[in-house]
Amino acid sequence: MLRTLNEDQASSDGDSDACDDLDRRPPPQDPCYRCKKRVYPVERIDVGVQFHRRCFRCRVCGLQLTLRTFHFDQENDPDVYCKNHVPKFVGTIDDQALGVRMALNAPKANHLEKYRGSVFNPGWQYEGGVLDSPNPRVKKSRTSLGTYQDYEKSGVFAAQSALETEQKREEDELYATLKRDKEKKLSHIERELEMEKEQSVQEMVDGYEHLKRHKDPATLEAETRKLEDHVQVGACLLRKKEERIRQMMDRLNADAKESVSRLIEKHSQEMLGMIAKRLSLGENLDESIEMDDDIDARELERKVTDRSQPPDVCPPELKRNQMFKSPKEFERVDGHVFNVVKSDYLSFTDLVRNLIVNCETDLEKARAIFRWITVKDLNKLVIEEGVNPESPMGLLRGIQMGTESYHDLFKRLCSYAGLHCEVIQGYSKGAGYRPGMRIEGNKFRNSWTAVNIAGSWCFINCNWGARHVKGPQYTDDDADGVSTDGKMQFYYKCDEFYFVTDPEDHIYQHYPDDPKWQLLECPITLTEFITLPIVKSPFFTYGLRFTVHYDCIQYTQDGIVVLQLKIPSLLGFGYTFEAKDKTLNPSRLEGRVMLRIVGHNAIFTIAPPKAGRYFFTIYAKDDWNSESLQSACAFRIKCVENRDVIKSPFPKVPFFGPTPLMQRCGVVPETHLDPLINCSHEDVMCTFKLEDRDVKLSYTYKYYGPWEHDNEDFQRFVFVKHRDTRSLTYQIRCPLQGKYVFTILGESEEITAEGTASYDCLFRYLVECRQPGKDKRPLPRACHRWLQGTLLEPLTGDIPMDRHVTFRVRAPLANDVALLIGDVWFHFKELHDSIWEGSVTTGNSAGKAKLYAKLDKDRSRFSPLIEFQVK
Repeated sequence: MLRTLNEDQASSDGDSDACDDLDRRPPPQDPCYRCKKRVYPVERIDVGVQFHRRCFRCRVCGLQLTLRTFHFDQENDPDVYCKNHVPKFVGTIDDQALGVRMALNAPKANHLEKYRGSVFNPGWQYEGGVLDSPNPRVKKSRTSLGTYQDYEKSGVFAAQSALETEQKREEDELYATLKRDKEKKLSHIERELEMEKEQSVQEMVDGYEHLKRHKDPATLEAETRKLEDHVQVGACLLRKKEERIRQMMDRLNADAKESVSRLIEKHSQEMLGMIAKRLSLGENLDESIEMDDDIDARELERKVTDRSQPPDVCPPELKRNQMFKSPKEFERVDGHVFNVVKSDYLSFTDLVRNLIVNCETDLEKARAIFRWITVKDLNKLVIEEGVNPESPMGLLRGIQMGTESYHDLFKRLCSYAGLHCEVIQGYSKGAGYRPGMRIEGNKFRNSWTAVNIAGSWCFINCNWGARHVKGPQYTDDDADGVSTDGKMQFYYKCDEFYFVTDPEDHIYQHYPDDPKWQLLECPITLTEFITLPIVKSPFFTYGLRFTVHYDCIQYTQDGIVVLQLKIPSLLGFGYTFEAKDKTLNPSRLEGRVMLRIVGHNAIFTIAPPKAGRYFFTIYAKDDWNSESLQSACAFRIKCVENRDVIKSPFPKVPFFGPTPLMQRCGVVPETHLDPLINCSHEDVMCTFKLEDRDVKLSYTYKYYGPWEHDNEDFQRFVFVKHRDTRSLTYQIRCPLQGKYVFTILGESEEITAEGTASYDCLFRYLVECRQPGKDKRPLPRACHRWLQGTLLEPLTGDIPMDRHVTFRVRAPLANDVALLIGDVWFHFKELHDSIWEGSVTTGNSAGKAKLYAKLDKDRSRFSPLIEFQVK
């Protein structure tokens, strides 16, 4: 008798939080003009009509376009073209022409609207210079302030040293002023506290003296209570004073940071101006044509101004993968930086001079500074406030004292290297942020940097790039870079994602106060930023991508949410699924997530156990055998449906699909690439291609409910229908309705303790049987030597006792075929087409019946092929 397993009742948890206003489905958007599919904020390009970024291509040749390189056909249907294929329009141009009429009626566009479409400024009405040139900035202006050789030739390093000395004096004065202000305010607070303390003690003494003069018990008790209340009030005042000190210190620290930041900004501009001036003077000295003094001065001033001013802020010309393919390209630069880190320097001039000595481009300069900051463990610095500014430790005192951030240090070093750098303020989805949380006030405030590399602004984040991890750290004596003692300790590990991050990836984590610093062709709003899912650096490092745009809050449909990621190669995944309702038993969340790998897609199916809100986080790893997982992305799942659509749990297995061992064993699925198999009534036939004819395979088959059963061996419901040197077919039967897990196992390289080969998972299927077939009998069991054969009859694994049963099998490799029941052998006769037939009597004893074949003419040994059960 089959009995269904009931689940707990599902009900809404009724919770709420600050992001209720975001718990709504996004409003419908206009479709992409090219593909007609929905356009989401991150992938949108608006030129009066909307395009996906990937669809923004020339209609004729398919060239990928940008807002600075496209041309618009204003006469015919609105579409975009490259410069070579834009349709030529011949006709009269007057105030009735489309572009002229709109230009006359349009109000003046602001700076940002030059680079994106709007209601008043459609995307095709740009300045002529923007359309004609791929770079809207003046082509003749230099975007780099020279190389190391230019600095040596123009005397930049000597001038830098002199300017740094002056700037240090100014910085010392600022720190001295900050110290005096801090001591003055602390002294004032301490005096107030001392006065409060003396007053409180005096009041307590007076109260005690007054208490001694009263002998009446009732009065004595009342005065005692007053004295206790007075003591409590005094303690409360003391806590308030301590809170005042904390608040004052926070204000002082904030003011100090702002003052130091302003000073670094001033010093950086001075340093860049000095470098530009020295380089321009050096060029003028090389010119062979003598110029008038006034003309020469004006030309020099123009060059200095042109070089010292940062370029306009606009999206970068090149993507990260166009600038460099892999961090391995910087091995030469990084190796030099690792040697520089071992030494301490007395000045920024000497430090940067040594860092950029081998750098030939702006990109290499930025790389050298980035790696120096991420390698140098600045948290280990112990610096006293009175440290000598001329000492090596004084060079980095701002970092240890908390008045200078990694971004300030990066900006300072970039100015010495001749790179324009900006510290950007805004919000970040960092530690403590969960999907859908509101962003307001000072919470989640952060800063990061953008550096100008060869004329394009690029995001570089040294703070998040220096990731603090725990693991075996090697020492300088470990030449091969491996720890000799294997001790686990905290150290910095460089996160390459934060070195030159593409704007469309950067926007998932950082939202600047000024929209232009999104560096997107179409900036998004703060609300759109909040609705983006939480995406961490490993997501991009491992090459993951969303197949479609997902909001951070996902609503169930028919009781499930499906999230799909594109994967470049087979990765290891993990996940966590937790309820916002902490009263929900964690055991009810087990088996509520199914992961299956289908080709280059990782598909997560989430089935909440009841209505409510949940948090779902995906982790990834590149090494399949590693136990270290890194957070990739996170979502909020909201189930608003009633109990009728709540799904039953999935089998508690890590994933469904292939493993790396499958490729090594040369096994390829041919019929069922998706590991989720839905079946009704009929058996399932799974066929695999075998690239290695000698590969050893096995399988497991388990039932996971929802029905209770007495069957202990579901392995008997899988049969090797056929196997030859090139393919393998499994016949899978489902005797009960519900979920089954079918796992293909292959021989691994590991050896068990008994000295035999071990078997690991190659491919795992989830078989969902909606309606079992009429034939629920078990199947025969195939042995390892069952090759190139076909079982014709019987097709069931159970043979009744005391019956005459006819066996027929096609065995092309056999020279003789026989069946063994108990101790009795029944030899078959060969008919035709390698078909062997035999009629046997099963007898009255239960047991096994094995079909054997002699596969070698020169040997008398029989090998087992198929096994039956006599019942």
